[in-house]
Parts: sequence; C-alpha cells; structure tokens
Amino acid sequence: MVLTYRFFSNGKLYFTSYYNGKKEITSNEESIKIQILRTLKKSNFKRIKEDNGIFYAITIPTIWSFSEIIKVEILKNSENKFLVKFDSKCLFPLQIFDWGKNKKNFSVFFKNLES
Repeated sequence: MVLTYRFFSNGKLYFTSYYNGKKEITSNEESIKIQILRTLKKSNFKRIKEDNGIFYAITIPTIWSFSEIIKVEILKNSENKFLVKFDSKCLFPLQIFDWGKNKKNFSVFFKNLES
C-alpha cells in the first residue's frame, strides 16, 4: 500500500521514509563548507564526514526512529550563489513511517544554517 501511494505521488519506490529539500545561499564556497560543518554540529548530528563538497552525518536514535542518514550537497549555481541540497533518510531500511523526524531534521538544519 505504501509503495502504491509513493508510485502515484511520484515518490521514491522503496520502503524507507525520507525527506529532501534545497535552498539557495549567497556566499563563497569555502565559507559555505565551514558554515555547513558548524551547522551539522549545532544541529546535533553525529559522525560528520565530508567528501568532495558532500557532507554525511547521522542522527542519534530516539523513540521515534532508529536513526537517520543525513546528506548535504553543495552545487554551484552562479558566481556567488550555491544550492544546498539536504536529504534525510531513515537508517533502518524497512522503517516506513518516520513520524515527521526527517522533515524536522531538514527544518532544524536550515534554521541553524540561517542563524
């Protein structure tokens, strides 16, 4: 049933719950990388790694989910404009419902990034 819903709503066809979003930021690339690293730490994400402008982290387990995998990617739009893409996906592959935790990760990250 979940896969049928995701098929007709143009969602990804796997069981794991996820949320993704993006925002445009005006700055230089080095400043954005430093800012994203600080924001991931401030957002209480753990095991943060960076690989060629892509940041990876995980969340701590809670009563609502085992954990989520966080991926933040920086894409250059123009001279000083960058697109920051954020993905949050449940760690456990069969976790169908995330109880809003993936969207909350997105909201917390961008709130901290903008402050």
